[in-house]
Amino acid sequence: MPSPSDPPDLPPHLPITLRTADAFKRPPQHENLTRDSHPSNHLRSVRPGKTRMIRYFQQQGVNGTAAAALADGSYLHMAKPGFLKNPRRGSGYIDVITSGVVSDGVRLWAGGTWIGDLDVFRDAPATVTHPQIETLCETTVLRIDRDVLRSWAMRDLSVQRMIYYVLNERLGVQEMVYGLDHRPTLARVAELIHYLARRLQAFRAAPPGAPRGEEDMVVQGPTQKDLADALGLSLASVEKSIGILRTHQVIASSGKGRANRSYTILDLDLLMAVGVGHPLA
Repeated sequence: MPSPSDPPDLPPHLPITLRTADAFKRPPQHENLTRDSHPSNHLRSVRPGKTRMIRYFQQQGVNGTAAAALADGSYLHMAKPGFLKNPRRGSGYIDVITSGVVSDGVRLWAGGTWIGDLDVFRDAPATVTHPQIETLCETTVLRIDRDVLRSWAMRDLSVQRMIYYVLNERLGVQEMVYGLDHRPTLARVAELIHYLARRLQAFRAAPPGAPRGEEDMVVQGPTQKDLADALGLSLASVEKSIGILRTHQVIASSGKGRANRSYTILDLDLLMAVGVGHPLA
């Protein structure tokens, strides 16, 4: 029987970001790990880190035995803004972005995103091209060995189901946020900021009944140029859209100019409505 302090069981059909909110809140400072300085076999002695990784996989619907095995094949990394260092031994791994905002060189991704070769039901080629990930703010990454994930996916239905939900959600983001459509630029910019804010809100979810602070509604990391590059839009058109959202008090911004990396969401519901094409009065 779970203890009163255990998180409630969450149904596996919920969006990934809503099922993983508590697993990675306020990571301890001593878990700033790299594979070179702290190999995964040493990580097994770091109980807080392993416990959090097990909880993460269990909140994806993975059973206890498989969750512990996946955690043994994974490690946590707290990354500051910059490019993630790839391990020396190759690219047979998958990065799970559990908090923060990153760029894979093409798109922007927030918490809950898995980056890497998730086609685990085939043998990986000798050389796998792993995207170069740039963290745009302080980011928590769970790096899992692909062979470990593949081994358990081949024999455990709960791991297969987790991968299915991960892929399904990624496809949903690709379609809703980055899909080529005829929405105006304002709607596309609003949809992207809303996606980033919604993921941030999920991962910083407060306990039931607790007030939510304003910091929970601040998207940090991407510049306006990052937004433009991710959407395939001109910088001028993105700047204009941001200005319109500010004028109508949908978002605020700390700082000025193109290098601004902080966007305070004043009205999340209105931002969502603009993102699906509703005009501003």
